[in-house]
Amino acid sequence: MRDWALSLLRCLECRGRLQSGPADVVCTICGRSYPDIDDVVDFLYRPHAAVQRERDAVRRLDREGQTLNDYTRDVLRRLDAGALTELDLTGSQYLRTIAESRQQIIELLRTEPLAAGSTVLEVGADTCWASSVLLAAGCRVIATDITDHLSLAAGGASPNLCRLQADMNALPLGDDSVNVVFAASCLHHSWDLSRTFREIARVLKPGGTGYFCGEPMPSLARFLVGGGFGRKERELGINETWIRRRNWLRWSRQAGLEPRLVFPELTRQQLESRLRTKHVPRFVARLLRPMLSALQVSAHLRVDKVALTDAERHELSALRKSGKLAESGTLRPPVRAIGSSPDIRRSF
Repeated sequence: MRDWALSLLRCLECRGRLQSGPADVVCTICGRSYPDIDDVVDFLYRPHAAVQRERDAVRRLDREGQTLNDYTRDVLRRLDAGALTELDLTGSQYLRTIAESRQQIIELLRTEPLAAGSTVLEVGADTCWASSVLLAAGCRVIATDITDHLSLAAGGASPNLCRLQADMNALPLGDDSVNVVFAASCLHHSWDLSRTFREIARVLKPGGTGYFCGEPMPSLARFLVGGGFGRKERELGINETWIRRRNWLRWSRQAGLEPRLVFPELTRQQLESRLRTKHVPRFVARLLRPMLSALQVSAHLRVDKVALTDAERHELSALRKSGKLAESGTLRPPVRAIGSSPDIRRSF
């Protein structure tokens, strides 16, 4: 267990501080023990039923596909090094997806660099492919996931990476403990998204920011051709859902966060590449570009935790209790949104 991360962690039972043991971390107040297996600490000793179903489903798929092996680790190391082969990409839809997402994150960090030494919580880190990008940016990363994929992390030995099996709705972190919360196509798996945003708001420091990439939501294209989205995954026990735009905005605001929703623009080359995989002629891309906003099936969300005065905190608390916090209401002037410049819109 990394000492810098240990100081931020808290017991899920009593919120007490933790200390390292021979093969676990232990609460200094109530004595609750959390096993540390191969440098991954397990905080899922009493998982929610939805979390347990998804864990079981992913483990079943991993056994069938023999995913947790040295070959997968080698591929992830090549991904980190930017050395994926054409064979790697053509043989795996998963690799093609994360390779494209990884490049988007790299471009995002070029336009909005994180301060060196920032502490970043990555929710739903999977194999920690995005954590590696954040580490390369000079950040300390606490990577959480509910699966065993954390053990595949290419940067697992880094002193700046801490890996935890944890529920995004019960984060084992103290209040105001991280500078950034990051997630890639993950939050829509939450069994209670409003609770997820409350947890994010709790662990973010005042002035901190959350970046949530590639979250699916309804659109014209979703209704026309994507009606079966997530059906197979849900049959397996994986909580694959899409959530309406107004719910993303409402729940983040109710948690005291300032949200900005961005529908990313695809470059002509990206659009043509995606259509080519569907065997659609190139000229169709020119016809579709004006309609992209109606065809978008995913969006990115940025949330900011503004530093409130005591009076504003009291007002926000009263609004939450009364249920009168309007979907569009804010307590502070809007922060600058990711997506306010064309370059950022293309990359994030």
